[in-house]
This record gives sequence, structure tokens and C-alpha cells, in this order.
Amino acid sequence: MTSRVSSGPKEKRHYAWAVLAACCVFCFGFGMTANASGQFLVPVTSELGFGVGQFSLHMTLSGIVQVASMTMLSKVLEKADFRLLITGCYIVRLICSALMSTFRHLWQWYAASMISGLFGPPVVLVMPPIILNNWFVKKRGFAVGVAMTFSGLGGAVMNPVLAWIIHSFGWRTAYLANALLTGLIVLPFLIFVIRLKPSDKGLTPYGFEEQAAAADPEGPQAQSRESQDGRGVSRDEAVRSLSFIIMVVIFASTGFIGSFTQLLTPYGLSLGLSLSAAAILPSLNMTCNALSKLAMGAINDRFGGRVMIYSGLAAALAAMLLLLNGPNPLAGLFVGAFLAGTFLTVMTVSAPLLVHAVYGARDYSRIFIYLTLGQSLCISAGSSVIGFMFDYTGSYRLSFILGAVVTVMIMILTHLAFATSKKLVWH
Repeated sequence: MTSRVSSGPKEKRHYAWAVLAACCVFCFGFGMTANASGQFLVPVTSELGFGVGQFSLHMTLSGIVQVASMTMLSKVLEKADFRLLITGCYIVRLICSALMSTFRHLWQWYAASMISGLFGPPVVLVMPPIILNNWFVKKRGFAVGVAMTFSGLGGAVMNPVLAWIIHSFGWRTAYLANALLTGLIVLPFLIFVIRLKPSDKGLTPYGFEEQAAAADPEGPQAQSRESQDGRGVSRDEAVRSLSFIIMVVIFASTGFIGSFTQLLTPYGLSLGLSLSAAAILPSLNMTCNALSKLAMGAINDRFGGRVMIYSGLAAALAAMLLLLNGPNPLAGLFVGAFLAGTFLTVMTVSAPLLVHAVYGARDYSRIFIYLTLGQSLCISAGSSVIGFMFDYTGSYRLSFILGAVVTVMIMILTHLAFATSKKLVWH
């Protein structure tokens, strides 16, 4: 099969860049909904009299159902028309979100979230990590980092917008407006641009021929593991290894860390900040989220997966400790909220790239899907755990202590994952 990849100016014409653009738009829309959902916690629970933990449970139920449906994802991707699949699933999720504007009872949120979770895996998992891993050999970390940056930008833009809509028109209007705006932005790119893999367009991945031409003449064994694109550990060998068990715990833990993002607005309000001041916290968070994703992608391409994930975890730990001190001083709270943007970066950029660093590209998609089962469950369960901890203690302090401990644990486990994976043979 002949690739259209070429050197010089024509290189930019590779369809991989159109796919990256579509992933960027998708992530922006995803950030508008997922990264701004914390705006609804206080107004909904205050008006309808729900506990924060009770209301947050709908996110957990979505995660549980999503985990259950993930087991079918590999088979569905092999048989279904990908564009129809992801477009249909995305529309269902938008409808569920829009319907929340009419709800009055907890069971309605629970039911809608479970339906949304059922149709979630193609949307949440494949876009963009698996797609960009399919399309890019060269600049893989850059592509993933850039795409995931837009989820942070979507949240940074939509958090203050939703705060204004809620203040001016109420949370019901905000739910509906969020769903409609997101659909208008994202759906055209899902329908007309996105493709699952290069072979769907008669292409090879971006940088494939250049990587092959630049291969060390002494053979692939002379190259570093992370440069051996196309090589790696088989899924069966990976899941039987000790490193895989460690990676499962790492992914689950990054999911828990990621759930803290939705905590910032209610946390600010619990400290006595005004609604407008509290809304600044997630905006700072999403700004760092965007910048840190670019940084993590660049660090991965330049220094490798090990340095990349440790950098993100160090920033996340600093954020936990600063937020733990509350508003004393207020500048520390704002810096902590900013650095907390790395919570989602560790989950959405560092963890997927870590899989490639540990296991290679051979069975990346299938290994990645298995690992994200626990991650998806924990990011959903984390919101409920934090909510119930607040209901019980009246404070978020204990949650940040737990978050700091979990972050340190991920650092230790990352070292063990690399150490135990050295015995695995790449083919």
C-alpha cells in the first residue's frame, strides 16, 4: 500500500492533521460538558435538597455502566462503521445531558447517567488516545497533548459561561444551553472528518516511512524501547505480567485524582468565596490543564514516558498540598487551583502515553481499553466519595489529604511498573 506521506512542505497535507483537528474540536466540546459539570453541584443540590454525595452518585453510576460496556468495545470497533458509531453514541449522550434540564428527582439523574454511560466507551476511550495512536508514529506525544489541551480550553471557556447562565437564567437553562452548544460544535467533525485508522483512507500513519528509513542499521534491538514503533508486548503477555497489575492500580488511581477537578467550585464556596470568585478556580484549573497537556506531550517526545509522568505527578502533588491549606493565603489557593489542572492531564495524557512507554504499540489499543476500565470507574466513584466525605465531615480537607497520599502512591507504582516490565520481550 502506498503512503501519501512525503518530506518537505507536502508533509502537512497528510490526513493525520485533519484527524488531529477533529480530535481537538471534539476535546473542546467534551471539556465544555465534562470539565464544567461541577458548576451544577451547588445550584441543583441547594434548590432540590439533595446531598452532595447523593447527587454526585449519578456520575458513579455512569462510570459503572460504562465499565461494563467497555468489555464489548474491541469487538464493536472491528465490525461497526466507526463514524456512525461515535456520532450515534455522542448524540445519545447529548440528549441525556439536555434532559437533565427537566429533572426534579434523583432517580432521573441516575437513569440518564446510566444510559449515557452505556453509550460512553466509543466517545470517552477512542477519542482521542486510540485514534491518534493509530494515526501518528512521529510526534505522537505532541498530537495527544495538543488534542487533550482543547478539553482544558473547553472547560476554561465554559465554566464562567455556565456560572453566568446559572446566575442569570438558572441551572435548567444552563444544562440545555451546554448540550446544544456542544452538539453544534462537535457533530460536523464527527460526521465528515474523523476516521479510526489510516487504512480507512488508504494511508499509513504520519511519520511511518520516515521512521522506517531512519531505523538503526543494526536492527530494532539497537533502538530504545520507546522508539520501536509498531513493536511491543502482546496483550496476552501483558495481562499476565506483574507490571499489568501495577498499571491497573495506576490507572484507577489517576481516575480518582481526575475526579478532584469537579470539586473546585463547591470547594471555593465552602471557603466563603462568592460565586464569581469561586468560578475563577476551575478557570485557572482548565488554563493549566491546557498548558500542561502540551507540556506533557512535548516532554514525552523529548525525554520519554518516565520523565513525563513524574513531572505531571509532581505538579499534582504540589496542587493537593496548596489546596489543603485553603485560602491562607488566597494567592496559594489560586496557585493550587491552577496547578490542579494537572489532575486531568495525568489521567488523560500521561497515563495513555505511559502505556506506550511500558508496552509499546503492538497491542496498544487492546491493552489500553483493559486498563481504562478501573480508571473510568474511579473517576466516577471519586466524585461520590469526595461528596460523601464532605457530607460527613463538613469539609474537603480530608479529601485533599487522601488525594496527596494517592499521588505519592502513583509515583512509587510508576517506578515499579517500569522495573517489572523490563522482563517483557517486545516483538
